[in-house]
Amino acid sequence: MGALIVSALGPIVFVIGLGWLAGVRGLMPEGAGPALARFVVYFALPINLFVAAATSDPGKLFHPLFLLALGSGLVGLYVVGWLVSRYVFRRRGAEAALQALACSFPNMAYCGPPVLIAAAGQAGLLAVVAGNLFVCLITVPVTLVAIAGHRDGEGRGVGAALVHAVGQPLVFLPVAGTFVSVLGFRLSPIVLQAADEIGRTAAGVALFALGLVLSHTRPSLTRAIATNVLLKNVLQPALIFGVGFAVGLHGPLLKMAFLTGVLPSATEVSALSAARGVYVQESAATTLASTLFSVISITVGLAVAATLAP
Repeated sequence: MGALIVSALGPIVFVIGLGWLAGVRGLMPEGAGPALARFVVYFALPINLFVAAATSDPGKLFHPLFLLALGSGLVGLYVVGWLVSRYVFRRRGAEAALQALACSFPNMAYCGPPVLIAAAGQAGLLAVVAGNLFVCLITVPVTLVAIAGHRDGEGRGVGAALVHAVGQPLVFLPVAGTFVSVLGFRLSPIVLQAADEIGRTAAGVALFALGLVLSHTRPSLTRAIATNVLLKNVLQPALIFGVGFAVGLHGPLLKMAFLTGVLPSATEVSALSAARGVYVQESAATTLASTLFSVISITVGLAVAATLAP
């Protein structure tokens, strides 16, 4: 279990550290962090998610009880995070939406595979695809609408902002990949290889960009950041497990859904914040604190998952 935790978190801490060192030593130009974040948000990550969705098994991907449990944690915690941000910390608009996303978006793409495969085998990757569909279809578009309203003031209506959000690569490419899978199409090896060349850069570049942002961020653990970590690392997996158990989900599917919740806050949130210039320092600090605390949440999560019936 110790080796598993190291394999999941070690690369993340290492690459963030490289980005932080590059920022502190002035090895990257000013503004490199947001520029790299835009590369991740607009190119590398959407292509990566398209391939993951297009090559998935739709029969397993759309298991109703699995989706209910997973969705309750991903979407339910987004709502809870927004309510906490709005009525406890008095945040509005884009900041409230990004705080909600930081509380509810697990680091599935980077921390998920080693943890989920160890607990449920290769099928564990289904949770990464299914979870990203919830995020790309619901929570990210809602957040993009809020950001669009923040940038354009009252000049853009909700309908126009929604159209703008749906047109973002981070939304429409994973959806397109899902249609490819459902319709039974198979991508050619040439397409997969070409997409992989850029898609596999998403993890490293996002983490490096986060390190650059953190190099200009004063470390802090405010009440808001501590609340974000508590909601993400503790309440989310508890909610997923509770809903899954209540509806009769069991075996590997319950393990996969539950372990998705114990993962730290996604680096994509920091990349999105940096790319749009909203909630930048808070989202970076939340990602860092959640990643450090995930040493505990992943350890406890794996211990709980080991007690579940196969």
